[in-house]
Amino acid sequence: MTPAPPVPAPQRRRALQLCTLLLTLLVSALAVATPGSTAALTARLTNTNATAATAPYFTCAAAYTASTPGFYYKLDETSGTVATDSSANGRNGTYTGTVTRGVSGACVRDTGTAVTFDGSTGYVSYATSLSSSTTYSTEAWLRTTTDRGGLVSALGASSLGPSTSVDRVLYLTGTGRVVFGVNNAAKTTVTSPAAVNDGAWHHVMATAGPSGLQLYVDGVSVASSTAVISTSFPGYLRVGYDNLSGWPSAPTSNFLAASVDEVAVYGRTLTAADALAHYTSGRR
Repeated sequence: MTPAPPVPAPQRRRALQLCTLLLTLLVSALAVATPGSTAALTARLTNTNATAATAPYFTCAAAYTASTPGFYYKLDETSGTVATDSSANGRNGTYTGTVTRGVSGACVRDTGTAVTFDGSTGYVSYATSLSSSTTYSTEAWLRTTTDRGGLVSALGASSLGPSTSVDRVLYLTGTGRVVFGVNNAAKTTVTSPAAVNDGAWHHVMATAGPSGLQLYVDGVSVASSTAVISTSFPGYLRVGYDNLSGWPSAPTSNFLAASVDEVAVYGRTLTAADALAHYTSGRR
């Protein structure tokens, strides 16, 4: 049998171009026939990648670690009584009371989980007293619907049970607003204008330094004061419970009923850029 003569190059190119055109028309027709399918998928992928690319950190863990925390409790434990410190300092805490471990975490790109405090017995504490300086920052992710309030974090005079005095306090009021305060000669606080007890995850950060107090919610400054910390305070880190008697708008419960994730404390003043970066690192 005589083999067929080869197809000239110009004809091959025209055939390839025709196939490409037909494929393009077919994809376009499918996108029109199924509204939102191909075009919407492309838009979702583009938007998601663009958001991730603009974030300064990809995960909460990366953002927190870059700021060099003195304490960093990821609260990733699914069992046991040890709250592992993921800072460079090895200051492991202890779970006390009823704490539900392994609940869904706040930070969407981190692999860890969170914990839920029951609002009546559960909290975390660190058993060694540390002397804090006149610069201080603390942060956490919270999800709650509580109408009783409760302590998020503080330095307490005792490692267990109610402290006789507390300082560097971050807490929720009974209406769900966030309060940060320091205890100089008098208690000075800053309070968020809006509540966070809506059942969604919120990032809260509070700082103290030479310029005063700053309170951030979801990466935005919501309250400030020119008051500065005038004295150091030797205390034990407490998360989820301590004595808030005498503090402005004190909640009806010292115990926090909330899911809590990614708690950190720093011996320096974090910035507005840090607050935004740490919040953004936990979102899509």
